[in-house]
Amino acid sequence: MGFSALADHVGILQQFVTRFGEIRLFSTSAVVVTYPAPLYNVIGSTDDPKVPGYSSWTSLLQGKGIGVGSDNHCYVDPQVPDRSHPGFQVGGHMTPNQDGSVPASQTCYLMPLCKLHNGKGYNHVAMSHSLTQILELSGYMTGEPAATFLARMGGEAPAALVFADEEGVGFQTLSAEDFVRAKESTIAEALGANAPPRHIVLHRRRDGDSVYYTVEHAQLD
Repeated sequence: MGFSALADHVGILQQFVTRFGEIRLFSTSAVVVTYPAPLYNVIGSTDDPKVPGYSSWTSLLQGKGIGVGSDNHCYVDPQVPDRSHPGFQVGGHMTPNQDGSVPASQTCYLMPLCKLHNGKGYNHVAMSHSLTQILELSGYMTGEPAATFLARMGGEAPAALVFADEEGVGFQTLSAEDFVRAKESTIAEALGANAPPRHIVLHRRRDGDSVYYTVEHAQLD
């Protein structure tokens, strides 16, 4: 990978800041649920690059025990015994809405798909799945990368650093001390010389009982 890959990954974060940089972002969750009804592809969801050590929707599913072992294949029916149906290639965002939109609640579903069923040719097509254990995602912003979703999921860290480099888009949480130092100076001062130079900082905030995030800082040049 080189400059082109880096530019693509930085572009993902630039698009995120353009779309969501001035609004409150909900905290997120990913819960295993039983969902037997047919689902539709979410239109506008992102690619699912699988780079070791970087965030992906695939790794989120596998970390929750979905799409592993004998279930390591596309969940769309029919399930064929000879496995001629393509395998689990992407984590596919799904919605009960035929138009492919995510409900206003920002809740959608994630399940193992092959690239065929995750493609545009299956948009607006109801897909049945006899394997019904999938992930329910809350707080999902259509089109956001896995890293920004995971950075807002759980934990009490006051902030998260979402970064782009030649390998992909990843994230790490920031301690209260590092967050203060970053605000007073730079991320490099807070984390050291190896800190990723192209990044955004998501600030965890409270409004009563509600937890939300804002884009505190963006350095993507």
